[in-house]
Amino acid sequence: MQDRPTSVELLEAAADFVDSELVPAVQGARQFQARVVANVMRIVAREIKMEDPLVRSEVKALALLLGHEKPHLHGLDDLRKAAASLGEELTSKIRGGEADDGAWRSEVLTVVRQSVEDKLRIANPRYLDSDIAIREAVKE
Repeated sequence: MQDRPTSVELLEAAADFVDSELVPAVQGARQFQARVVANVMRIVAREIKMEDPLVRSEVKALALLLGHEKPHLHGLDDLRKAAASLGEELTSKIRGGEADDGAWRSEVLTVVRQSVEDKLRIANPRYLDSDIAIREAVKE
């Protein structure tokens, strides 16, 4: 394991190289593929930086929503498994109509919206920026 550069710094530097040197040097399908590679590198870098705290937050929110005690999970693999399991439980309740109306529906929508926004923070944070701009425009 190295101190510097970090894996995130390496991925970001490689993505910048692809964007600044490779994308302009190729055309057509190769150019598109080069842009995809740079985008994938940036997604992986964001995931490395943000996944642990975002999954911890999701597990905590889902456990609270579903009436479970907050799980004491340490590793990212355990967090992912807990998030998947709690997500399946919530999905089952939604499919069963438990979130169709009432106060719990509002809580479900809040938790699900936060989860989707957190996933977008990794996959494509620009979608969040455009969503905020749209919501602000609608208010006016």
